[in-house]
Amino acid sequence: MRPYVFAEWKKTRKLQLFMIGMAFLVFSSFIGLGAYFANRAVLIDKTQSLVLWGQLTFYNSTLLYPPMLAIIVGQLLMPEFERKNIEMLKANQVSMDKLYFGKLLSGFFLILSVQLFLILIFVVAAKVDGISFDLSLAVHIKWLLLSVVASFPIMTLQSFVTAKTRNFSKAVGVATIGSMLNFVLIFINENLTKFFPYSQPMIALRSRSLTDLTIFLVVNSLYSLLFYKLTVAALKKNE
Repeated sequence: MRPYVFAEWKKTRKLQLFMIGMAFLVFSSFIGLGAYFANRAVLIDKTQSLVLWGQLTFYNSTLLYPPMLAIIVGQLLMPEFERKNIEMLKANQVSMDKLYFGKLLSGFFLILSVQLFLILIFVVAAKVDGISFDLSLAVHIKWLLLSVVASFPIMTLQSFVTAKTRNFSKAVGVATIGSMLNFVLIFINENLTKFFPYSQPMIALRSRSLTDLTIFLVVNSLYSLLFYKLTVAALKKNE
């Protein structure tokens, strides 16, 4: 397994994908910070840092995060479909299971590096505003790490769509529709978001109770395993 992981990490366009992730993060952070400072004067004391965190994470996790993941996954998988490369790999007895695992792990490390900048933006903004943290920084880091775990259902789902359609635009379109449905579910019935794959990063960034965390882990595990298996099956299937 290790040679596959190292090989996939080596051929991944790390800087390009990292910059794509940072572009999405900077854009969503600009909107979130603008909304926070526009309403700063009416905020209740000792709630500022939670409101800041909420504004920073809302637009990102709700609307922009799924398309970002779809782009990263698409860039990892689409090169294998160009010039029948996937058929050549299968002819040379390359394990699709291990190859995909290597790509998934590469994507995980890239997304983790991008999400860590979210914490940095949060800390800097809090210092600039002169506010203290209502909850410890460790709690926010825990939520952030859970959001990276919550990326797996979306990554595996988008991998399946990409492997099935072999079309980058269609896969990103599916993620965009998913993020829009996520936004709609918040207003219809927020409880439904607990079971919607595209809502999992948003839930992770607001996870506060053991019960919610348990549901979160179960839902994420089931979605990740299901779409992982479906993606590997789609990669193994001949045209």
